[in-house]
Amino acid sequence: MIKSSTNIRSMVYIALFAALFIVMSSLQFKFAASPVPITLQTLAVALAGLFLGARNGFFSILIVVVLATIGLPLINGNGGFGMIAGPTGGFLVAFPFCALLVGFFTSKLLHSSFAAKNRVATAILLFVIFELFSSFFAYVIGIPWLMQATGLSFQKAMINGCYPFLPGDAAKSVLAVIITLALKPYILRIQASTSNKNAAPAVPFTTTP
Repeated sequence: MIKSSTNIRSMVYIALFAALFIVMSSLQFKFAASPVPITLQTLAVALAGLFLGARNGFFSILIVVVLATIGLPLINGNGGFGMIAGPTGGFLVAFPFCALLVGFFTSKLLHSSFAAKNRVATAILLFVIFELFSSFFAYVIGIPWLMQATGLSFQKAMINGCYPFLPGDAAKSVLAVIITLALKPYILRIQASTSNKNAAPAVPFTTTP
Protein backbone atom coordinates (compact mmCIF):
# COMPACT_ATOMS: atom_id res chain seq x y z
CA MET A 1 0.00 0.00 0.00
CA ILE A 2 2.82 2.41 0.86
CA LYS A 3 4.59 1.59 -2.38
CA SER A 4 1.36 2.12 -4.35
CA SER A 5 0.76 5.57 -2.84
CA THR A 6 4.40 6.47 -3.45
CA ASN A 7 4.08 5.50 -7.11
CA ILE A 8 0.91 7.59 -7.46
CA ARG A 9 2.64 10.62 -5.93
CA SER A 10 5.60 10.09 -8.26
CA MET A 11 3.32 10.03 -11.31
CA VAL A 12 1.52 13.17 -10.17
CA TYR A 13 4.76 15.09 -9.67
CA ILE A 14 6.18 13.79 -12.95
CA ALA A 15 3.05 15.03 -14.74
CA LEU A 16 3.24 18.42 -12.99
CA PHE A 17 6.85 19.04 -13.99
CA ALA A 18 6.19 17.75 -17.50
CA ALA A 19 3.45 20.39 -17.70
CA LEU A 20 5.86 23.02 -16.36
CA PHE A 21 8.36 22.10 -19.08
CA ILE A 22 5.62 22.44 -21.73
CA VAL A 23 4.58 25.86 -20.41
CA MET A 24 8.15 27.13 -20.23
CA SER A 25 8.83 25.79 -23.74
CA SER A 26 6.00 27.99 -25.05
CA LEU A 27 7.69 31.16 -23.80
CA GLN A 28 10.12 31.87 -26.62
CA PHE A 29 12.03 34.80 -28.05
CA LYS A 30 14.16 34.47 -31.17
CA PHE A 31 17.23 36.32 -32.32
CA ALA A 32 16.77 37.30 -35.95
CA ALA A 33 19.83 35.36 -37.14
CA SER A 34 19.65 32.38 -34.81
CA PRO A 35 17.58 29.20 -35.29
CA VAL A 36 17.79 28.61 -31.51
CA PRO A 37 15.18 30.53 -29.46
CA ILE A 38 15.54 31.90 -25.95
CA THR A 39 13.26 29.91 -23.64
CA LEU A 40 12.85 28.97 -20.00
CA GLN A 41 13.32 25.29 -20.85
CA THR A 42 16.63 24.95 -19.01
CA LEU A 43 15.05 26.41 -15.86
CA ALA A 44 12.21 23.88 -16.11
CA VAL A 45 14.75 21.09 -16.59
CA ALA A 46 16.75 22.26 -13.56
CA LEU A 47 13.63 22.44 -11.38
CA ALA A 48 12.45 18.99 -12.49
CA GLY A 49 15.75 17.43 -11.49
CA LEU A 50 15.93 19.48 -8.30
CA PHE A 51 12.46 18.65 -6.97
CA LEU A 52 12.02 15.13 -8.32
CA GLY A 53 15.53 13.70 -8.17
CA ALA A 54 17.42 11.96 -10.94
CA ARG A 55 14.98 9.24 -12.01
CA ASN A 56 11.68 11.09 -11.83
CA GLY A 57 13.23 14.30 -13.16
CA PHE A 58 14.51 12.36 -16.17
CA PHE A 59 11.11 10.83 -16.89
CA SER A 60 9.21 14.10 -16.48
CA ILE A 61 11.19 15.67 -19.34
CA LEU A 62 11.53 12.49 -21.40
CA ILE A 63 7.75 12.05 -21.56
CA VAL A 64 7.32 15.48 -23.14
CA VAL A 65 10.15 14.93 -25.65
CA VAL A 66 8.79 11.51 -26.69
CA LEU A 67 5.20 12.73 -27.03
CA ALA A 68 6.35 15.77 -29.01
CA THR A 69 8.45 13.54 -31.27
CA ILE A 70 5.46 11.36 -32.17
CA GLY A 71 3.48 14.43 -33.14
CA LEU A 72 1.84 16.12 -30.16
CA PRO A 73 2.28 19.92 -30.38
CA LEU A 74 3.88 20.32 -26.97
CA ILE A 75 6.98 22.41 -27.73
CA ASN A 76 5.65 25.92 -28.39
CA GLY A 77 2.79 24.38 -30.35
CA ASN A 78 5.12 22.21 -32.43
CA GLY A 79 5.70 18.48 -32.61
CA GLY A 80 6.75 15.69 -34.93
CA PHE A 81 9.98 13.96 -35.83
CA GLY A 82 11.07 16.93 -37.92
CA MET A 83 11.33 18.99 -34.75
CA ILE A 84 13.83 16.53 -33.26
CA ALA A 85 15.73 16.26 -36.54
CA GLY A 86 15.89 20.05 -36.83
CA PRO A 87 18.42 22.57 -35.50
CA THR A 88 17.20 22.52 -31.90
CA GLY A 89 16.67 18.74 -31.71
CA GLY A 90 19.94 18.11 -29.91
CA PHE A 91 18.92 20.34 -27.03
CA LEU A 92 15.61 18.50 -26.66
CA VAL A 93 17.41 15.14 -26.68
CA ALA A 94 19.83 16.41 -24.02
CA PHE A 95 17.21 17.83 -21.65
CA PRO A 96 16.08 14.57 -19.98
CA PHE A 97 19.71 13.74 -19.23
CA CYS A 98 20.26 17.28 -17.94
CA ALA A 99 17.40 16.74 -15.47
CA LEU A 100 18.87 13.39 -14.46
CA LEU A 101 22.30 14.90 -13.75
CA VAL A 102 20.89 17.91 -11.91
CA GLY A 103 18.73 15.58 -9.83
CA PHE A 104 21.60 13.29 -8.96
CA PHE A 105 24.07 15.97 -7.88
CA THR A 106 21.63 18.33 -6.14
CA SER A 107 20.15 15.43 -4.19
CA LYS A 108 23.59 14.33 -3.03
CA LEU A 109 24.45 17.87 -2.00
CA LEU A 110 21.20 18.74 -0.24
CA HIS A 111 21.19 15.51 1.78
CA SER A 112 24.77 16.01 2.93
CA SER A 113 25.89 17.40 6.27
CA PHE A 114 28.03 19.87 4.31
CA ALA A 115 24.91 21.65 2.99
CA ALA A 116 23.52 22.01 6.50
CA LYS A 117 26.66 23.73 7.78
CA ASN A 118 27.88 25.77 4.80
CA ARG A 119 25.09 27.82 3.24
CA VAL A 120 27.27 30.10 1.10
CA ALA A 121 29.43 27.27 -0.21
CA THR A 122 26.29 25.25 -0.91
CA ALA A 123 24.87 28.14 -2.94
CA ILE A 124 28.06 28.31 -5.01
CA LEU A 125 28.06 24.54 -5.60
CA LEU A 126 24.39 24.63 -6.59
CA PHE A 127 25.14 27.37 -9.12
CA VAL A 128 27.96 25.26 -10.59
CA ILE A 129 25.68 22.20 -10.78
CA PHE A 130 22.92 24.13 -12.54
CA GLU A 131 25.35 25.76 -14.95
CA LEU A 132 27.13 22.51 -15.80
CA PHE A 133 24.18 20.18 -16.09
CA SER A 134 21.11 22.21 -17.01
CA SER A 135 22.99 24.45 -19.46
CA PHE A 136 26.51 23.39 -20.46
CA PHE A 137 25.65 19.71 -20.93
CA ALA A 138 22.81 20.70 -23.30
CA TYR A 139 25.33 22.57 -25.49
CA VAL A 140 27.59 19.51 -25.61
CA ILE A 141 24.86 17.69 -27.52
CA GLY A 142 22.98 20.65 -28.97
CA ILE A 143 25.84 22.42 -30.77
CA PRO A 144 27.08 19.41 -32.81
CA TRP A 145 23.41 18.64 -33.63
CA LEU A 146 22.93 22.25 -34.77
CA MET A 147 26.05 22.00 -36.96
CA GLN A 148 24.79 18.79 -38.54
CA ALA A 149 21.27 20.12 -39.16
CA THR A 150 22.30 23.49 -40.60
CA GLY A 151 25.79 22.97 -42.02
CA LEU A 152 27.18 25.73 -39.83
CA SER A 153 30.82 25.68 -38.79
CA PHE A 154 31.62 25.19 -35.12
CA GLN A 155 32.37 28.89 -34.67
CA LYS A 156 29.13 30.00 -36.31
CA ALA A 157 27.14 27.40 -34.42
CA MET A 158 28.54 28.74 -31.15
CA ILE A 159 27.71 32.31 -32.21
CA ASN A 160 24.16 31.34 -33.16
CA GLY A 161 23.42 28.66 -30.59
CA CYS A 162 25.54 29.28 -27.50
CA TYR A 163 27.23 32.61 -26.80
CA PRO A 164 24.09 34.83 -26.82
CA PHE A 165 22.39 32.52 -24.33
CA LEU A 166 25.11 32.33 -21.68
CA PRO A 167 24.06 35.42 -19.66
CA GLY A 168 20.47 34.15 -19.57
CA ASP A 169 21.67 30.71 -18.52
CA ALA A 170 23.60 32.26 -15.64
CA ALA A 171 20.53 34.27 -14.56
CA LYS A 172 18.36 31.13 -14.62
CA SER A 173 20.97 29.26 -12.57
CA VAL A 174 20.97 32.04 -9.98
CA LEU A 175 17.17 31.88 -9.85
CA ALA A 176 17.34 28.09 -9.41
CA VAL A 177 19.79 28.55 -6.52
CA ILE A 178 17.47 31.06 -4.83
CA ILE A 179 14.53 28.67 -5.23
CA THR A 180 16.59 25.80 -3.83
CA LEU A 181 17.70 27.65 -0.72
CA ALA A 182 14.25 29.11 -0.08
CA LEU A 183 12.37 25.83 -0.57
CA LYS A 184 14.91 23.26 0.60
CA PRO A 185 12.61 21.68 3.25
CA TYR A 186 9.84 21.22 0.67
CA ILE A 187 12.26 19.87 -1.93
CA LEU A 188 13.50 17.25 0.51
CA ARG A 189 9.92 16.41 1.50
CA ILE A 190 8.87 15.88 -2.13
CA GLN A 191 11.90 13.72 -2.81
CA ALA A 192 11.20 11.63 0.29
CA SER A 193 7.50 11.23 -0.52
CA THR A 194 8.22 10.00 -4.06
CA SER A 195 11.12 7.73 -3.19
CA ASN A 196 10.66 3.96 -3.24
CA LYS A 197 13.19 3.67 -0.41
CA ASN A 198 10.52 3.60 2.23
CA ALA A 199 12.88 2.14 4.79
CA ALA A 200 15.19 5.12 4.55
CA PRO A 201 15.46 7.31 7.63
CA ALA A 202 13.33 10.40 7.72
CA VAL A 203 14.87 13.65 6.56
CA PRO A 204 14.59 16.56 9.00
CA PHE A 205 12.67 19.36 7.29
CA THR A 206 14.15 22.34 9.06
CA THR A 207 15.80 25.33 7.54
CA THR A 208 19.33 26.28 8.45
CA PRO A 209 20.07 29.72 9.82
